[in-house]
Amino acid sequence: MAATLHPAVTLNIPLLHRLRCAGGDYLVLRELGPNLEEVRRDLDALAAFGFAIELHPYRGAAYRGPAKQLCPDQIEHDLATRWIGRRIAIWSRVASTNDLASRAGASLANDGLVVLAEEQMAGRGRLGRSWVSPARSSILMSVLLFPPPHLAEVVPESAYGCPWLTALGAVATAESVASWTGREVTIKWPNDVRVGGRKIAGILVERVLPPRPPVAPQSAPPSQSGRGIVIGIGLNVNLDADAFPDDLRSRATSLQIERGGESIDRSELCRDLIRRLDHWYDLTRTIGPHVLNLPWRTYSEHLGRVVSIATAAGSVTGRLVDIDLMLGLSLEIETRHGAGEDARTGIRRMAFPPADVLALES
Repeated sequence: MAATLHPAVTLNIPLLHRLRCAGGDYLVLRELGPNLEEVRRDLDALAAFGFAIELHPYRGAAYRGPAKQLCPDQIEHDLATRWIGRRIAIWSRVASTNDLASRAGASLANDGLVVLAEEQMAGRGRLGRSWVSPARSSILMSVLLFPPPHLAEVVPESAYGCPWLTALGAVATAESVASWTGREVTIKWPNDVRVGGRKIAGILVERVLPPRPPVAPQSAPPSQSGRGIVIGIGLNVNLDADAFPDDLRSRATSLQIERGGESIDRSELCRDLIRRLDHWYDLTRTIGPHVLNLPWRTYSEHLGRVVSIATAAGSVTGRLVDIDLMLGLSLEIETRHGAGEDARTGIRRMAFPPADVLALES
């Protein structure tokens, strides 16, 4: 299926911001700019895009709600990120945002590209599962990165992608969900973000083919590894319970549900999520992936619980006592020596590198 590009727009976002900050009150048009004709034209453009703008012949203009479609200008305005969001592409309908971002990996110039879609027809999750959501209801995002050499291969690739980038996507998404809902948020190993035990977001990290060699060696920034990685994020936003299939209704949720039915400005949510992703990516580049250990542990819903870890060698059950991106998952396993009255029990600690963990269940 061919991808459909979101139509390009140019909107007066500072004007939109002033209206939003008025908290629903009317602003006199002459206070919104020196040229009344331009102000009216800009207000008409905002309304035509889909923003709810109420005009009164005497009182002026008032903001009544966000546009249902993602607004590129609104997302990019004063974004002020360092790495992620240098370019943002919004598509109306795609097969998979990860696929589009992966194709963009043919060029190092696309480092930090964010691909967003209103509708995704062949989105995928871990283990080949599908991720489908109604049009204009969710955040369907893929981020293309070329980590520097010292980070690109810092941990062997596991069954679910690059562990520290999966953690980065999950932590940033969990923070955003917590901020927008005020609810307790957890990360279910390795890539599900959940609220109240129900999935609200998923992360899928995939490597892309090496980019074409640059025409001139000096045209490629020396900090780039040349091996691209895509972080795919699917976040349920403006969906009510009836929007989920019967078999998912008890296992999935959305920001709208968790906010008591209140709809979300998805463009503002995108800005927030991109900034959080950029913050953690900048820290990992500066300090190292271990900076993600603390927030990852904080959000983990498994830490301290008895879990079963599946590896190629078999399954092991024990209490999960630590999660470390470098050292892996540490279990305390009860051991028994001897028999009858002479039997003794003890505790043995085992660590499983992320690359060896095929599944974790609690």
